[in-house]
Amino acid sequence: MSDLDGTLLDHDDYSFEPVLPVLDRLDEAEIPVVVNTSKTRAEWLALRGEFGNEEAFVVENGSALYDGQEEVVYGVRREEILEVLKGLKGKYRFRGYSEVGVGEIVEWTGLTRAEAERSADRHFSEPLKWMDSEEKEKEFCELMEERGLMTLRGGRCLHVQGKTDKGRALDYFRKKDKVAIVALGDRPNDLAMLESADIGVVIASKDGFEMGGEDLLKSEAIGPLGWAEVMTKILDQLGVHGGAGSSEV
Repeated sequence: MSDLDGTLLDHDDYSFEPVLPVLDRLDEAEIPVVVNTSKTRAEWLALRGEFGNEEAFVVENGSALYDGQEEVVYGVRREEILEVLKGLKGKYRFRGYSEVGVGEIVEWTGLTRAEAERSADRHFSEPLKWMDSEEKEKEFCELMEERGLMTLRGGRCLHVQGKTDKGRALDYFRKKDKVAIVALGDRPNDLAMLESADIGVVIASKDGFEMGGEDLLKSEAIGPLGWAEVMTKILDQLGVHGGAGSSEV
């Protein structure tokens, strides 16, 4: 099970060439790669063809899992989140994705127009451009907790979603396939997934950010190079060279 940005994909240019030989090896061994991302369903569906990946996947920071036609919701529907936020517009200064056009989202994020459209296609979260004080933001986040929601601070936006995390979906795959799970990620929103996995891997980042305890493996290389480095070691240690596998990434 793998995060995308900064893990399977390069944080800056979204390249993933270093992981291709390992993905081929996993495919030959019939070991599925399940993506668990903060991205939307639309964003991953636009990318997955490049990986040749048709496995189940988890989106919007653990809010929902998609397996074929099955949808498993762990978070809160966006409509409920927007209803809560609507009642707070007079108290705090912020603007959400739902209030602006694609052009403004492009300005906020630096995404292309097509990427911004897919990022805006949200079902379980609402990114906010915070325009109030840090003190007010802290107060707002505490209020979200009281309302049964949670906040995550991204690089450009404050994200509001249901109280869930990337670790919630692991039980689904354990019950379905009875497999050992290797999980890889690079940021605090990945930590619940890494700690819930049988083998958790922290991928090194360009800014030197560190997290996790001694029980988690850590790559030396950054991003996709680190992903390929650690997965190669794990597969070598498990003696996985081809044929049916019994683990899940």
